[in-house]
Amino acid sequence: MLQGFIFGALLCWKSKFKGAQFFLGLTVLFLSFYLLWVLKYDYEFQTFIPELQFLPVLFLWGIGPAFYAYLRFLFGKPISKKGLRWLFIPLLVEILYFNSCTIISLSNDMDASNLNTLEKALVLNLFSVEHIVGLTIIAIYLIKSYRLLQNAQVLYASNKIRSILYCFGLLWLIWVPYTIIDIAYYDFGFPPSSFYVFYLLFAFLTYGIGFYGFRISDDTIVKIALPTNKIEIDDLKSSISPEMKSLSERLDETMKVEKCYLNPDLNLSGFSKIVNLHPNKVSAIINTVIGLSFRDFVNSYRIDEFKLRAETYDLKSKTILSLAYDSGFNSKASFNRAFKKFCKVSPAEYLDNISIS
Repeated sequence: MLQGFIFGALLCWKSKFKGAQFFLGLTVLFLSFYLLWVLKYDYEFQTFIPELQFLPVLFLWGIGPAFYAYLRFLFGKPISKKGLRWLFIPLLVEILYFNSCTIISLSNDMDASNLNTLEKALVLNLFSVEHIVGLTIIAIYLIKSYRLLQNAQVLYASNKIRSILYCFGLLWLIWVPYTIIDIAYYDFGFPPSSFYVFYLLFAFLTYGIGFYGFRISDDTIVKIALPTNKIEIDDLKSSISPEMKSLSERLDETMKVEKCYLNPDLNLSGFSKIVNLHPNKVSAIINTVIGLSFRDFVNSYRIDEFKLRAETYDLKSKTILSLAYDSGFNSKASFNRAFKKFCKVSPAEYLDNISIS
């Protein structure tokens, strides 16, 4: 918990309370506050001071949004102030709900027998609702975060970013079953000291998120992110070194000679192993020198292969789709989309033009 607070504060300070690192700092702080809540129960402070039961140290509904905001800012896709307000509305609702339950309990002398039916439903189910909704929100933003990295073509391009995502995902995976058991069988009465393995893992993964995040600067992704406009493309091309041009020729030669594109499951990680280069470097070369995403880079060779095979195309023995599969594509949708993108016509139109000529 203490290390989490230190890392979270350092990340916020490092970012001067703005930008990507600030939101990662918030994520680590929110997770560390959860450990503070656990320690409060483990030491049974609320037995001696009942009011401590409602110490406002849970920020579960803000963990997922904070982590997603971090990735958005890191990838140069910042969220507007209005968008951030909407993003953290769940956290505001959680705080209002928690404080309302605190006021209800204090006004009834912390005696559950004095509560009416509605008040009991709100107060007695407080922590169950907080955890269930919180873990659901985290799951939603984990999926959004994964898609963000996938769409940016850098899911395999930065070990540090990937490690943060894996730490966060693993944390969620071990948190869910523990919470289900605690709610279903112990009504949140399971003593933390009886299950320290979970909390040690929780602390370790929180530490990992902070550690990897501290090593990432705001410009970590610049060299491997796709350019967004003509000015950025021109800037990147002007900075291309002779080494990168030479390596791009090596990638092209490897793809043509070994026909790696015929593997329908080929990805950046696998191709990087074939050419014996770090995924970061392969992604940077393809994006800047060749000017394509990795997916389009591979599909361009598959389209050429399709055209080559189409020269001996026989409708009686082969369908268009089987020809596409033979060229390395793994689905009809991806083939049609790629073909239209590179050739500006549909596969059927292309074959008709061949037969006419």
